[in-house]
Amino acid sequence: MPIDMDRYYTPENVAIHAMERGSFPSIPKVCADSTCGSGRLLDAANTVFGSVHSIGIDRDEDAITQLRLRRPGWQLSVGDLLQHNPTDVFPKRQSVDLLVLNPPFSHGKRKFVDIQYAGKDMTGSIAMAHVMRSFELFQPTLGAIVIAPESLLYSETDHIARQTLEEDYLFEKIADLERCTFRGARVRASVVQISPGARDLTHQEVKSNNVVLPTTLVRGSLSVHLNVIDPVGVPFIHSTDLKHIVVTGKLDELSKTSNVVKGRTKGWVILIPRVGLPDILYVKALKLMESVQLSDCVIALEFPTKSIALRAERRIHSRWQEFRSLYRGTGARYITISRLSLWLPVIAISPIQ
Repeated sequence: MPIDMDRYYTPENVAIHAMERGSFPSIPKVCADSTCGSGRLLDAANTVFGSVHSIGIDRDEDAITQLRLRRPGWQLSVGDLLQHNPTDVFPKRQSVDLLVLNPPFSHGKRKFVDIQYAGKDMTGSIAMAHVMRSFELFQPTLGAIVIAPESLLYSETDHIARQTLEEDYLFEKIADLERCTFRGARVRASVVQISPGARDLTHQEVKSNNVVLPTTLVRGSLSVHLNVIDPVGVPFIHSTDLKHIVVTGKLDELSKTSNVVKGRTKGWVILIPRVGLPDILYVKALKLMESVQLSDCVIALEFPTKSIALRAERRIHSRWQEFRSLYRGTGARYITISRLSLWLPVIAISPIQ
């Protein structure tokens, strides 16, 4: 078997739990899995919903051969939606109620793949590519239950694809899975329900008397390994320096850089790590008396005055668990500018475009 088969089959108990957590306006009668493997998600659908017409596709011919022997009544095909035109796999469009999916997670050396959906070209993760191709092929009336890497819901890689699907569907995480769920794959995964319905594009801000505080978001762009140390350069701030800066208020003990790249800041700021969970003790308003260069693992929230910076600090601290939950990721926890920009208005902090 080729090593790129990404053969991490869903445990039976997890598959059943995923189906049970879903909420549907009617009972699914036809279910499809475009990367069905050993058929456990379709088995679970039959267990939870009663006897359903089951449609399965997988590029692993051996897996389909074994599944045909075990489930002769299922409609099964060998194929890969990312490599073949969907009509080559199913020449006649199928009427499907629910997709049940555990798409491949592994990218190998690729950071993204090309995706075509509804005549649009975009890029995204391999998991998102399978989800979107499955939606386009089957157009499920009840949506999908998807076991996916946690990043499917949060990553910049899938932002455009997610936004495209959200024009017609709602994403909801209905369960988190243990990192040991898939033997040999130490990833964070979630059970996601994708249901018909357009998302509310108007962001809901806090309904209170809070004055909206302006901020500018600055993401560092200098990798530590690309830094050119220069004693007469500007202070270089990496995420490991945040504690030192907050505790001492000093910049003179930091290394300095002569690199001139995006991510310089000065004045009243709140510095947060981009990668790794933040510590409430070190997410503080502080004044940088000179220009600094941020590493690619640091984000700065810039404020025009001390008063505004301190008020912003208090608001972030008052919703600390929400803020901390923005840090997501299949591997390391991280936050993105887009995710931060969507959340800050919730506490009446408005990022300036």
